[in-house]
Amino acid sequence: MGSSGMKRKGRKHQPKVGTKPERQYAMHQEQHAVATQMGVGGKGWLFWGAIVIIVALVLFAVLGLALFF
Repeated sequence: MGSSGMKRKGRKHQPKVGTKPERQYAMHQEQHAVATQMGVGGKGWLFWGAIVIIVALVLFAVLGLALFF
């Protein structure tokens, strides 16, 4: 039958305006927006791990060439 009396799962109510949790939520949303605008939002640890490995390989290659010649 219908699910009109059932609670929705995964839905979170917003805190009341002017409260400390609401200000924290707003600050978090603003920080997330700034990070996304700079191009670092939404990138996981696998992406950044690959970047670190690539940079390390390039540094070792340049250092190796500098010491070789």
